[in-house]
Amino acid sequence: MASNLFLQKKSDTGSWHAWRFWIGRPMLCLYLFASLLFAPACGDSGQTISPVPNLKIGLLLPKSGAGQSVGESSEAAANRALQAVNNYLASTGTTLKAELVIKDTETNPDRALAQLKALYTEGVRLVVGPFASANAAAVLDYANQNGIVLLSPASQASSLAIPDDNLFRLVPGDGNQAAAMEALFDHDSIEVVIPVVRNDVWGDGLVADVTQLLTLEGKTVVNPIFYDPSSLDASALAAQAAAAINTVLLQTPAAQVGVYMLSFGEGSAILEAAAQTPDCAKVRWYGSSAFANNASLPVSNPAAAFALQQKFRCPSFAPDPAAADLWQPVDQQLAIQLGRQPEVFSLTSYDAVWLLVMAYRACADPSDIQQFTSTLTQLAQNYYGITGRCAFDAAGDRKFASFEFWGIALPGSEYTWKAFGHYTNTTGQLVIY
Repeated sequence: MASNLFLQKKSDTGSWHAWRFWIGRPMLCLYLFASLLFAPACGDSGQTISPVPNLKIGLLLPKSGAGQSVGESSEAAANRALQAVNNYLASTGTTLKAELVIKDTETNPDRALAQLKALYTEGVRLVVGPFASANAAAVLDYANQNGIVLLSPASQASSLAIPDDNLFRLVPGDGNQAAAMEALFDHDSIEVVIPVVRNDVWGDGLVADVTQLLTLEGKTVVNPIFYDPSSLDASALAAQAAAAINTVLLQTPAAQVGVYMLSFGEGSAILEAAAQTPDCAKVRWYGSSAFANNASLPVSNPAAAFALQQKFRCPSFAPDPAAADLWQPVDQQLAIQLGRQPEVFSLTSYDAVWLLVMAYRACADPSDIQQFTSTLTQLAQNYYGITGRCAFDAAGDRKFASFEFWGIALPGSEYTWKAFGHYTNTTGQLVIY
């Protein structure tokens, strides 16, 4: 029978909360407890290898651009994780201390590559990020060629599910999100889907994944309406969506039609334009993981009102409900700090900082990229972070997936994001609240 091993660690607020390894064998559990957490890392010769006093971890995230909301919440979470992990390290008597070197990708692939090169010149070889899949794709070759390990809290594009590269991801690939959307479309009796898609690596890949699943089920996905995020004309895009809606409605009842918007933060501008285009309100609207809990929507009254009216729903990777005692305190602290509901990628960012530090400590020679990635993979297999089990699949992506469906609510005078349902990939079960 599997058992949970708990080690109490100080949080950044001074309180105590648990992190744990999920182990199937008691003897292995004891071994990991002793070797990973309380002893310095050792090589095959048995000699102790002293870690450097300060471990630099890059944080490559979007502090500006369309991903700014995600970047804001994830930076806050990473800093909380940094304080917590350093408190833990100090309690063990080690001289090792972690620090974050933060770089802004501006949600731009070219800028992401430039910033990764800057991190490399500063001696950084372990990086939390990038967040956007287009940015991850832009930097991956450089990371592979220069011995840089990337641990992304948010990238999900199926095209980046590549075995034996240097990109690891703490969220499942988009094939899982596609399955969650298929379940929601089934529940809502949607038979025809009109995709409005951000034209990048992530958007192209996700719409392909969803199209494949829905087509196999006998549903219809019309030709996607692609847009360039660098030159978005939201009004023109809404007009295109309205035209597509009217064409589909010639043959299909409105109750069976849905617009599926794959966007980043620019989704608020698209919804605001849709609110001003009457024909857009004839059918349901849906979103995707990259827009769920985005800070821009609740503060845009026209867009939020339209989202509420159209019962707009976005899937987002969900932390394990069984780990609520771990992630809820962090989530609540971040909500207070930010003044809003943080994106789930803030929680995976928290786990990412911990995983990289613990893998560094456990690795006999962290400067050896193969040794480090092997250690990281083995550690993640048995690691239970605040988001739950963090095991990787063969491509280095999170193995276990569940999704929360988010929408807009108006509980008082202000719009807010609210969870409306949950989907578990391992069981295929959809629960609507």
